[in-house]
Amino acid sequence: MNKKMENIEWLTLVLVIITAFYAWATFKILAVNKAAVSAMQCQIRAQFRPYVSVYISPRIGTNYLELEIHNKGHSPACGLRLKMDKDFFVDAKHYENNNLAKLSAFSEIIDSLAPDARLRFKMGFGNTIFNEDVAETICPRVFCVKAEYNFGGESYSEENIIDSRPILQSGVIADPLVEELKKHNATLLKMKELLQEYQQEPKN
Repeated sequence: MNKKMENIEWLTLVLVIITAFYAWATFKILAVNKAAVSAMQCQIRAQFRPYVSVYISPRIGTNYLELEIHNKGHSPACGLRLKMDKDFFVDAKHYENNNLAKLSAFSEIIDSLAPDARLRFKMGFGNTIFNEDVAETICPRVFCVKAEYNFGGESYSEENIIDSRPILQSGVIADPLVEELKKHNATLLKMKELLQEYQQEPKN
């Protein structure tokens, strides 16, 4: 009888251990699944969230510079607030209405910036606004544009450092189509000159 009771106690102990192991394993599996779901949700949010970038964009074929605000994400940037940490006067002309930092885009909330939407603001020709005679207080070479916005219950705050110094040493970006048209135009002009010379030749 005692032997039988002892066996039952051992079986009960083994059963308790097995049950505890299964409970622990189940908890671990749930924790891993929860982490996997959380990571997947983060990836989905990162993939579909708005991304507001601010950078200097030269006009193709010229050294005219513009400040571009671009939503590179797949969702609208809602309640977008842009703020410049320094004044910047377009074309180096120092009067208040010409100050980028005071424009409504940088002083008032933008309700929504759609995916792939762009805002462009004139800065001026590089050789004018960054001339050595132009003070840093008029056209700073380095400044920061802070972008704050939200989407889907998430808030985002990013600082975009605008450094124009590398651009000052870079060449003008050529448009391949424009360059090809210039070549065709040069050919047509040459043909026109040859035709005019032929027409001016004395006839026998």
